[in-house]
Amino acid sequence: MSKIIYRKVRTAPGVKQYLDEEKTQVNPEFETSSAYYAKAVSIETLNMRGMAKHILSHGSPYTVDVVMGVLEAYRNCLIEQLLESKKVKIEGLGTFYVTIANKEGGEKDLKKFNINSIATGLRLRFLPDQTEEENISSKEFLKKANFIDVATLAKGAEVETEETGTDDNNGGTEIDDNEGDNNGNGGNTGGNTGGGGLPGSGGEG
Repeated sequence: MSKIIYRKVRTAPGVKQYLDEEKTQVNPEFETSSAYYAKAVSIETLNMRGMAKHILSHGSPYTVDVVMGVLEAYRNCLIEQLLESKKVKIEGLGTFYVTIANKEGGEKDLKKFNINSIATGLRLRFLPDQTEEENISSKEFLKKANFIDVATLAKGAEVETEETGTDDNNGGTEIDDNEGDNNGNGGNTGGNTGGGGLPGSGGEG
């Protein structure tokens, strides 16, 4: 059975919580505009070998090394094809593609436009499959999940860095400790889903 572990966090979009050093009182604006949201918690990060072992647990006839070899070859070829201006679709999962991260402000004069100075990086994007057979858009993916409050787990259970959580009732508000603000304007969000960047990414996509 699938399980999405979460924790409850209190935050306010666009408002930072802080304590007044003299009055030691919570920011009044935070008190009036804050609310509780669900934030996903990861319990483990599977590397390529971990995924290969998991695939074997489903009855694969191939060895771990063979599965790892296929995964590594696919990763290398995926990056190669993305850099050839192609999108790469994994049926039932989604499509990978790249966008250009531009320097802030762009270039107002077309005659001075230079891609080497405008482009600050390439961002790797991912768009979930939304076909009727394998729809994993955010709302459909939600239907496949079972949720567990981290507070109900055994005391001392280890968890990893929390991933981005969403609240569709708040217009897609994202709660992410690592990047962006509470309005979901994270530095790595992009496409319909968001994602990280290829080496050297930055700026706007």
